[in-house]
Amino acid sequence: MRLILKIKNLVMGILDKQNEKKKQQKQKINNNHLTNLTPTEVKYLLQLISKSEFKGADLQIIFSITSKLQNQLKKTE
Repeated sequence: MRLILKIKNLVMGILDKQNEKKKQQKQKINNNHLTNLTPTEVKYLLQLISKSEFKGADLQIIFSITSKLQNQLKKTE
């Protein structure tokens, strides 16, 4: 009887670990979906930036952001 309980606990532990791994993978996929921009979103942001006016102090950061968006768009195409 003890052996059966030990085997049962071992199997349940293995199943719990597998379920936890699956749960973590799903969360990772969901997080990527929420944080990564689609090519359409990147294009929209680039168009929005191109239509906007910026002051001198903002040009450095806008240039950096625009460069990163363009690189991201190149990777997805």
